[in-house]
Amino acid sequence: MKEINNIIILGGGAAGFMTAATLLNEFPNKKITLIESPNVPTIGVGESTIGGIKSWAKLLNIDDKDFLKHTDGSYKLSIKFTDFYEKGKSFHYPFGEPYLKDNKSLLNDWWFKKFIYPKTDNSDYADSHFSQMALVNENKFFYNENNEIPFDFNKNTAYHFDATKFAHWLKNIFCLPKGLNYIAEDILSIEQDENGIKSLNNKYNADLFIDCTGFKSLLLGETLKEPFESYSDLLPNNSAWATRIPYADKEKELVTYTNCTAIENGWVWNIPLWSRIGTGYVYSDKFINDKDALIQFKKYLVKINLIKNISCERLEFKNIKIKVGIHKRLWVKNVCAIGLAAGFIEPLESNGLFSVHEFLIRLIRNLQ
Repeated sequence: MKEINNIIILGGGAAGFMTAATLLNEFPNKKITLIESPNVPTIGVGESTIGGIKSWAKLLNIDDKDFLKHTDGSYKLSIKFTDFYEKGKSFHYPFGEPYLKDNKSLLNDWWFKKFIYPKTDNSDYADSHFSQMALVNENKFFYNENNEIPFDFNKNTAYHFDATKFAHWLKNIFCLPKGLNYIAEDILSIEQDENGIKSLNNKYNADLFIDCTGFKSLLLGETLKEPFESYSDLLPNNSAWATRIPYADKEKELVTYTNCTAIENGWVWNIPLWSRIGTGYVYSDKFINDKDALIQFKKYLVKINLIKNISCERLEFKNIKIKVGIHKRLWVKNVCAIGLAAGFIEPLESNGLFSVHEFLIRLIRNLQ
């Protein structure tokens, strides 16, 4: 196998700059170039993460307190599911392992409790076994530096942040100072040979090309024609409406969890960032058209009184088409795909950015 010393990342956004940051950190002696189009916008709504991102941030020595203030960020302790199993009911999915004092208490104990007291709410499970739920339920947060409660801050937290600002922060604060070769240019031609991609625009050559071009998958999908395995038979949701809402009561609305609420034809996310709320409606256009889905979404926002100081007509709504599935192979010849260019799962548990940093961990292991 040819030694890989020159790597080109095609595409920016969170996936592109997370890739660049990871490679620059792990391989300081390799030439890392990122090319992104100045005319192609990123999706920019991946605002919620799950626990694995902490390990990635630790690998790169990224300080929470540093990057969160630049990315409109907040901390996340759990995912809340509302109206999924019963209307008017909710349950939490906190991060980390359940706390079992002295290993004498068993998880099965709760099921006996539920059997004896059938009216016990399902939400009681998390409250009984996860210490951080005391913080979640009181909308509190602290770093637990002295281990005052059995809760590992460094492992069992995640983030909410503005994905576009996160990409800009990685670019300007992390990647460029570490020597990233950054090029803003549209790719008008892709030359191929028996090894895969020969060059971009007849002038950019590399040992390895990393495709971070989003759902377009310009290199792996469009150019090398790697088959895409759709999951639409299992996960029908393929569309979303997204918007941003200012806080009406930040003390109450800035919570430490992502809330997912089931409504007529899908579910709505609610992600509290530091200065505003990100929200969106995920649905399948096989069951409801985009126009009617937007009407449903607006009605929901009004119904839950999330919009208190602004009308729906003043909000900007963005429609996103989701391609659910994965390419059969993610590394073909001299092309490897990361992020949406590789694949995507229905966004119900913040899978987008999770797949980026998990794929990156596997990429650097292979390169090492």
